[in-house]
Amino acid sequence: MQEPVGPLDEASFSAVLTAARDGAPWAAEALFIDLQPRLLRFLRSAEPRAADDLAGEVWLAIARGIATFVGELPDFRGWVFSIARRRLADHRRTAARRATDPVDHSRLADRRDGADTAGQALDRMSGQAAVDLITASLPAEQAEVLVLRIVAELDVARVAEVMGRSANWVRVTQHRALRRLEERFEGDRERIFQDPVIPTTAPTICSS
Repeated sequence: MQEPVGPLDEASFSAVLTAARDGAPWAAEALFIDLQPRLLRFLRSAEPRAADDLAGEVWLAIARGIATFVGELPDFRGWVFSIARRRLADHRRTAARRATDPVDHSRLADRRDGADTAGQALDRMSGQAAVDLITASLPAEQAEVLVLRIVAELDVARVAEVMGRSANWVRVTQHRALRRLEERFEGDRERIFQDPVIPTTAPTICSS
């Protein structure tokens, strides 16, 4: 039965998941609309030239694994971004890339309290342009934490699971990243702006 496609939320997720497993196009579209913009922004922050291909691989993995997935909407999003992170790692191994974004933890010096500005930055950042600014301004792990928290909308516990770190490490890394951004954008906060991504074609998802 055809159902209207609206914003995906925790109340509607169970029905959408069941229908997606049965191959219902409207359910696949609902999942795609919710996840594809977040997924592309995450992948483009790490591998811009391969992001579209990697997103396709992620959706193929979702189609293969959705029949056995158990959990609610936040769990589903965490599962999807865990898949995306593994596909990134596979891509880099296959391409035999040398590291181009080293993380220098000696630069993470906390010189002043930026809690207020950090909170404002967390609330305001969205869109591909903001992701690009985050990626250009931060070490790789700090950028990944913020992208997963802001774009993927994962909570601290799920970011820790996706990255294989402790929740405390995620909190500390997020705090340091926001302080760094505060310094980067001090006096120029309007550069944090929105650039919505409009999804195109939704995939077909079924349990087969």
